[in-house]
Amino acid sequence: MTNNEINFVANYIASIAKEDNAVEKVNIAIQSLLTTYEKEAKISTAKNENFTPTTSIIKFTQKETLKMDSKFKKIFIANGLVATVRIRKSGYYQTTYEIRFRSHGYNISCTSKNLDVAKAEFIRKTKPDEIDNHKIKQSKRRGKHQFYIYFNEWLTLKRGNIGEKEIKRFQTNFNNLPEDLRYMPIHEIRAIDLDAILKEVQPRKYEELRTLFNGIFKYALACGIIERNPVALIQFKRAERQNRESLSKTEIKAFLSKIKDAKYNEIRQGAYLLYYFGLRPCEVDEETHVEGDFLITRNRKRKNGKIEYKKIPVPKDAWTMINWDKPLTFQCGKEKFHVLFKDLLDGKTAYSLRHTFATVCQQYVRPDIVDIWMGDSTTRLVGKVYTHFPDEFMLENMMKVQFTQE
Repeated sequence: MTNNEINFVANYIASIAKEDNAVEKVNIAIQSLLTTYEKEAKISTAKNENFTPTTSIIKFTQKETLKMDSKFKKIFIANGLVATVRIRKSGYYQTTYEIRFRSHGYNISCTSKNLDVAKAEFIRKTKPDEIDNHKIKQSKRRGKHQFYIYFNEWLTLKRGNIGEKEIKRFQTNFNNLPEDLRYMPIHEIRAIDLDAILKEVQPRKYEELRTLFNGIFKYALACGIIERNPVALIQFKRAERQNRESLSKTEIKAFLSKIKDAKYNEIRQGAYLLYYFGLRPCEVDEETHVEGDFLITRNRKRKNGKIEYKKIPVPKDAWTMINWDKPLTFQCGKEKFHVLFKDLLDGKTAYSLRHTFATVCQQYVRPDIVDIWMGDSTTRLVGKVYTHFPDEFMLENMMKVQFTQE
């Protein structure tokens, strides 16, 4: 032992000499020191000037177990009525006691600078109304055929057939489900369990979750893991879509004037793309660029992961309004994006600019041509004949559109 440790132990024994259970406390300290230095002698002879935390055991009496939970008490008695006590230096002359019992599925720990207080707290935590809070939870990842396993397999199968944004949406929706459901064996999940979750969410989220559930259970059914799909008993309810109105002439003038304000710097480039090209907000990204007289952007509404690009003639007004030397993207996060657009459009959403593009263009151009620019699928187009329209024809039609309202 070092001089510091000897002085510490001497001062500690002197400080507890007049306390209750002084003999027991001194006994624990001495046993701990002996145990510690026996181990150190076998492992290393290195010197350490700091007081080393020591570990020993503390024994409870039969009387002290009377208030313990009956099930725990049987285990504790069979274990010899003992728990582990760890002594650490706290301050210059003080110590901290940590009493701990980790066995048979329990993890109980109590810490105090007073051994009696630590024992009392340990006894309190073993009472019937407290003991369940200190049980070690069994891992929910054990077992076979758990719901999350088949979600991961189903999602792996979907990769390559759907876009990354949809993959992330499926992952987020599944991770937000109750943990008990995610780790429940798939054959134990009933329609009533799923319906209880669906009843608590908004209509659009209802659609997403039911689609998710149905996909996973159909996969498990096809693999022979389950005999029936519980989602089949749950009615599909399509959420009512928000009616996004286009801007009036007055509102268009206000938009074109307000967008020049400095507070809209972060959304100005993107707002012009929505208005002059009818893009969806999700299509305003790094892939958007200009080639000659045309704007090239990816159509984000193609199914099954299909990659398709739209080629839209650049209106004459757009050449002067858009700063083509800067990135053709939004420069803010999603939350600020919505706040700025609602302020800019007096409560309307960014999607209203896309509808305004369609409304304005159809006053000058055939509707089927407008559908091509917007990237919509339409029953008016047979066999995608629009692919035969020459660039000159498209450019000529776009030059007819008057985006600046008089």
